[in-house]
Amino acid sequence: MQKIIYVIVFLLSAYFCEAQQTLSLDECLELSEKNAPQATNLPLIQQTADLQVKILNSNFLPQTSIGGQATWQSEVTSIGISLPNVNIQPPPKDQYKATLDVVQNIWDGGVTNKQVSVAKLNAKVEEQKVVTELFQVKEQVSALYFGILFAEKQIANAQILQKELLNKLDKVKVSVANGVAIKSNQLAIEAKTIEIDQNINEAQKRKKAALDALGLLIGQTISENTQLEAGFEGLVNTSDVNRPELQLFDYQKDMLGINQQMAKSKNLPKIAAFATGGYGKPGLNFLANQFQTYFIGGVTMKIPLSFLYSGSQSNEIQQYKVSQQRIDAQRETFLLGTKIKVSNQNQEIARLENLIESDKRLLTIREQIKVTAEAQLDNGVITANDYLTEVDNENISRQNSILHNIQLLQAKHNLKLITGNLK
Repeated sequence: MQKIIYVIVFLLSAYFCEAQQTLSLDECLELSEKNAPQATNLPLIQQTADLQVKILNSNFLPQTSIGGQATWQSEVTSIGISLPNVNIQPPPKDQYKATLDVVQNIWDGGVTNKQVSVAKLNAKVEEQKVVTELFQVKEQVSALYFGILFAEKQIANAQILQKELLNKLDKVKVSVANGVAIKSNQLAIEAKTIEIDQNINEAQKRKKAALDALGLLIGQTISENTQLEAGFEGLVNTSDVNRPELQLFDYQKDMLGINQQMAKSKNLPKIAAFATGGYGKPGLNFLANQFQTYFIGGVTMKIPLSFLYSGSQSNEIQQYKVSQQRIDAQRETFLLGTKIKVSNQNQEIARLENLIESDKRLLTIREQIKVTAEAQLDNGVITANDYLTEVDNENISRQNSILHNIQLLQAKHNLKLITGNLK
C-alpha cells in the first residue's frame, strides 16, 4: 500500500512539474496584461473618479458658512428733524455682526449631474487609454514568443544535423585510418561540426535573451526547459475589427456630447433657498443701538442672459461638435489603416502558405541529393567539401522551411492582433 502511495505522489509531482514547464501564448498575453506597470493605473483611475463624484454630489447638500464682521464708519444715517417727545438716536458708528449662512441648492440647471457624467466618462476614457497601451505590450509579447519558437526549432534542427555529421565523422576517421580516405575529408567535417556548434550556441543565447525579456513582461522567471506551445486555433473573421482604439474614440465622442449638454445647463435658471441667522449691533433694526439676534430666509433665482447676445453657448456647443467631427475622422482613418493592414496580412499568409508547399518539395529533393552525396563520399567518388555543400543546401532548405512555418503562425496571430480579436 505504501509503495502505491509513493507511486501516486511521484506521478502527481511529475504531472505538476510538466504543467509548470508548459507555457502558451494566451497565458503569456494574459500575464503580461496583469503584470504591466500601466495596469496599476486602472484601479487608481476608478478611485479618482469615485472621489470626484463624491465631491460633486456634495453640491446637493446644504452649504454652510460662518461669517463675522466689525466695522467703524465715519458717518451714519441720521434723521435731521426733531419731534416732540421723540428721541431718535442715530445708529452707532461701530458695528458688529456674526452670522451663520445656509444655502440649499434646489435646481442648478442640471450642471452637477452633467459634471458627474463627465467625471465617469473621463474615467472610462483614461481606462481605455491604458487598455490601448496594454494592447501594444501584447504585440511585444507575441514577437518575443515567436522569436523563441524559431530559436528552438533552429536549435533542434542544428542538433540533429550535428549528430548526423558526428556519426559521419566517425566513419571518415575509420576510413582515414585505413588509408581509404584522405585527412582533409576528416578535417572538413570536423570544421563543419564546430560551425554548427557555434550556431547552436548563438541560437541558445538568442533564446535565453528572448526568454528573459518575455519573463520580465509576464512577471515570471521562464527556464530554458519551458516548453512553448505552438498551436493555433485558426484564422479570424477579418470583417470584425474590435481594436481598443475604437472604444476609446466612442468614449471621447460621448464625453464631448455630455459637454454640449452641460454648456446648455450652465445657462438655465438656478434656484436656491437661503437662510442667515445672526447676532450683532445693530440687528435688522438699524436704529437699535444694542446687540440683537436676527434671522433672514428666502429663495433666490438667477437666470443668465448674457449668452443670448454674446453667443458663448452656441460657440461652445459648436466647438464640441467640431471636436466630435475630428474624432469621427480619426476613427475612419484608423479603420482604413487597419483594413489595409488586414489586406496586407492576408496576402502575407497566402504567400507563406505557398512557400511552405514549395519548401516541402524542395526539401525532399535536397534530402535525396544529400543521400546520394553521402553514398558518393563513402565510395570516394567526391570529397568531403562536395558532400558538405549538399549538406548545407539541405540545411538551408530546412531552415527556410522552419522559418516560413513560424512566420505563418506569427502572421496568423498578427491578424488577430490587427483586428483585435485575440479572444
